[in-house]
Amino acid sequence: MKPSPALTPAVQFVVAALVVLGLIGGSLIVAHSGFETSPRRGGPSVFVPAPQADVLAAIMYAMGFVGLLALLRHHAVARLGTLLGAVLFAAAAVGMVALLQPA
Repeated sequence: MKPSPALTPAVQFVVAALVVLGLIGGSLIVAHSGFETSPRRGGPSVFVPAPQADVLAAIMYAMGFVGLLALLRHHAVARLGTLLGAVLFAAAAVGMVALLQPA
């Protein structure tokens, strides 16, 4: 099997940014029970409610989780460390949803 190429510090930074952005984006969608979008050339905004928006939130969380796994694998973290990273990712997602809930 061909060895995986080493991730440069710049690539690691970009992947870490994707992890954080995926976590924040998914948490914002879940916390606000959807998201709002507006057409490019003006017009009324459209609110995408929770059932449809949850698909995008799942994609955002999956993007962040895959990035986290890539970083953990690059640093040759043991299985227990990977499991701990996954649990902390889920805990961070739950905490961010609670933090971002509108008052």
